[in-house]
Amino acid sequence: MQVVQANGLWAACVATVPGVTVGFQSTTNVDFAEQAVADCPLMEVELSTWFLRRCFESTYYVNYCNQGTITATDASVEVTLDPYFLNVSSSLPWTSVNGNTYTFDLGDVPVGECGSFSITFEVSCDAELGQTHCTYAHIYPDDDCLPASPLWSGADLVVTGECVGDEVLFPITNQGEDMTEPAEYVVIEDVMIQMSADNLLLQQGQSTTVTVPANGSTWRLETDEAAYHPFETFASATVEGCTNGSGPVSLGFVNQFPMPDGKPWEDLDCLPNIGSFDPNDKTGYPLGVEGSHFIERGQDINYHIRFQNTGTDTAFNIVVIDSLPESFDPASIRLLGSSHPFEFELSGHGVAKFFFPNIMLPDSNVNEAASHGFVKFNIAQKPNLAIGTTIENEAGIYFDFNAPVITNRTLHTIGEDFLIEVSSTKTLLKGVEMEVFPNPFEATTNFRFKGIEMSDGLLTVFDQQGRPVSATPFTGSNCRFDGTGLASGVYFFKVENAGKGVSTGKLVVK
Repeated sequence: MQVVQANGLWAACVATVPGVTVGFQSTTNVDFAEQAVADCPLMEVELSTWFLRRCFESTYYVNYCNQGTITATDASVEVTLDPYFLNVSSSLPWTSVNGNTYTFDLGDVPVGECGSFSITFEVSCDAELGQTHCTYAHIYPDDDCLPASPLWSGADLVVTGECVGDEVLFPITNQGEDMTEPAEYVVIEDVMIQMSADNLLLQQGQSTTVTVPANGSTWRLETDEAAYHPFETFASATVEGCTNGSGPVSLGFVNQFPMPDGKPWEDLDCLPNIGSFDPNDKTGYPLGVEGSHFIERGQDINYHIRFQNTGTDTAFNIVVIDSLPESFDPASIRLLGSSHPFEFELSGHGVAKFFFPNIMLPDSNVNEAASHGFVKFNIAQKPNLAIGTTIENEAGIYFDFNAPVITNRTLHTIGEDFLIEVSSTKTLLKGVEMEVFPNPFEATTNFRFKGIEMSDGLLTVFDQQGRPVSATPFTGSNCRFDGTGLASGVYFFKVENAGKGVSTGKLVVK
């Protein structure tokens, strides 16, 4: 079975196709006649790599396709590499370079044609272990000729982020038509919402800038796009490691949230550099929040399956088999890239098979750099999964006729309201008041509530990475929290009663 992505540019010539009978273990070819809805060279681009290691060479693979209805003339790709990538070379010569941005001419790309090229570089030894590196690709022509909903206002928000002195700046710009309705945005520090607003209203070309302190945290600003936007539901930017010159920085938070790359002609790929690693593993992006790896209902997942030949001889053929969980829609699968050419098959109840025939992957003792490979794909959730649904997934990697190597098992949990919104004292229920004293505190602090009697109260305290460090059950209108043993710093708390949120806030330990 071949999976074809619908993009709105093609329509079936006939409403129905006569029934087809396929015999057991046989194949039948059926042509489905289609006609173009609009003349459009819809170019798509995807970035992928196996891993990033400081002081080691790595490679990005740039895959592109023309999914439109006419030839894309004079096509080109701009790739902006992370500033820590050095000694750049490529399989396709670049035609120009401006700073970290390299331009590659593709010539004319006919309808349905796909291609790829690679960019090789070294990750600087000056990078901090665990630091996230982001690479961006933009393919041209980038004509927006897809039929848009008449209900869309035409507003198109773009968020950027930069570290300037002792501040992190997030400019929000409307590159489309005037906004007709205000949008909501949030500012997240690591995994805590530090700021939110629902009054963002920008005219065409207008910008506004949100500023936060450069305190070493990972800051993310995310805003809703206008309703019925043809590509994206949100726009966002993330800044990691911005500090005023002193203090630690928080790492590992960038990929807990989805990337803002809904437009097919753009792709943003962010990966942390790593030290030691499992050569045969699987990762699902976004990673999700906290230990349960919370993601929102309806969030697509990008799976990245890596493999390495650590045997004693060349691997002639490799097969990767992924039996997809019931929570996924198998027909939604999109192939995003790979290290080597492969054949794809989707069979049974969502069994995805990636065949790498004649891959001739050398063993790591002979050629360590060439012994690696990977495949990357995207898949959507089934509609309306229940809150609390867990999605677990693993893959089997077959090297020739050997027993499969089973990857780690990934985990995601469908959640809602899993980010804590921080304020000094914020109550979530009408008519409820809360006092916290003393704050800052050294050993204990007291919580006093007015307007509610807790029948099944729970006070949970989190560190700045969103990890729970204490859970205190209580009843009534008072709770005494013992913070003995906590390191000095800022903590966050959430109070619930019978599972419903009552209040949130911030605690400071001297």
